[in-house]
Amino acid sequence: MSSNKKLAEQILKNVGGKENISNFLHCATRLRFNLIDFDKVNKDEIESLSGVWGTNVNSGQLQVIIGQTVTEVYDEICVLAGLEKNEGIDEKLDDLKAKKKFSINALFDVLSSCFNPIIPAFAGAGILKGLLTLLTTYGIMGNETGLYLMLNAASDATFYFLPFLLAVTAAKKFKTDMTMAVVLAGIYMYPTIIAGAGSSVEIFGIHVTLVKYSSTVIPILLSVWIMSYVYRFIYAHTVSFLRVVVVPIVTLLVMAPLSLMILGPLGYYAGIGVGECFKWLFNVAPWLGGLIDGATRPFVILTGMHMAMTPIKLGNLSTLGYDMLAPVDCVATMAAAGMCFGVFLRAKKAENKSSTFSAFISAFIGITEPALYGVAFRFKKPLLACIIGGGISGAFVAMMQAKAITYAMPAIISLPAYTGSIPVMLIGLAISFVVSAGCAYALGLDENIKKDQRAAEAEKKAINF
Repeated sequence: MSSNKKLAEQILKNVGGKENISNFLHCATRLRFNLIDFDKVNKDEIESLSGVWGTNVNSGQLQVIIGQTVTEVYDEICVLAGLEKNEGIDEKLDDLKAKKKFSINALFDVLSSCFNPIIPAFAGAGILKGLLTLLTTYGIMGNETGLYLMLNAASDATFYFLPFLLAVTAAKKFKTDMTMAVVLAGIYMYPTIIAGAGSSVEIFGIHVTLVKYSSTVIPILLSVWIMSYVYRFIYAHTVSFLRVVVVPIVTLLVMAPLSLMILGPLGYYAGIGVGECFKWLFNVAPWLGGLIDGATRPFVILTGMHMAMTPIKLGNLSTLGYDMLAPVDCVATMAAAGMCFGVFLRAKKAENKSSTFSAFISAFIGITEPALYGVAFRFKKPLLACIIGGGISGAFVAMMQAKAITYAMPAIISLPAYTGSIPVMLIGLAISFVVSAGCAYALGLDENIKKDQRAAEAEKKAINF
């Protein structure tokens, strides 16, 4: 018998057996038991076992500290007790009370975790969609050909079936069952639901207006978040041999009406409301909206709020057919490149010239972290140049009503996504680069400022020559 299996048997025996376990998880170093009756636990015996470093009780959870072999011991206990295996959780979840408190940083973290994995799909699909629009607009490709049909499907699939992609990433973030999360997305995207959008149906005597959930963001994120609590509660209060049937059935019975009657419509109309606010601002005072968005772009990225803008942009594209924020963000990104070029011309030290030129190339194609953390926030004065360049160019493209016709990365390589506004975008990009480069050169920099850890990490993302 292996040492891990022997340890697993002893731990299982001393926590009161499999009948005493309501939920069982592990993190990087600890086994985490939610138990029915703590009086059945023999902590002293567990702590005396070879391979156990100690025990801890936190928020009603028994934690057995194992160390590096925790995964192997966890797997053995799951086999012995007939429990479903789950992925390891973050040890930071120890502070459950702090975790329950809402904070804006927690919201940004959720959005970032859900959107970051699918950004490459957005980038590829967005550029492809823009290229197709260019080709059909100028008669190079007909929109009735088989080739167009294939490429259009490839470019639209990411956005149309976005609830499925977000269901997967949200399930990982909220530590819940991925298959059930995808099923929730399937409910939203069911053909009958999509086809009936705008009509009203009666559910439990309540009239509910169906909504077209393709390309939506907030409904599926809300649903998976709530489902994570529902699923966990049902799982913990169901005997192990019935879980495979009872947990998914009850989860669906709870989440299907909750999603279609409350969470889906709430998320859908909330997204429309935010989009309408930006539309109003860009209609009433477009230069002001562009100025604010463009000038604050460095701080938005610094705080992680740029990920919070992604669902707004996607909502604009879905409900309005265009997005007015992406053009501003694109020229503001070029401001970071211009800033780096100005600093490169002004710098005297070879090390600073090398790092700022690498940051310039990276920012030029849309990777701004080396520019912002390695140049702007490090040397401070160049940051003002980035703000001025982004603000002025942002006001210009907004005033000229530049629009994105599909989701696009804020970079010059995404120009096809701005079909119909490309001349305006080219002028805006030129303004952004020239103004920020000129201001950065004029403001100068203190080359004796040392790199902090964040600047050093950011430089690793830069393109080097």
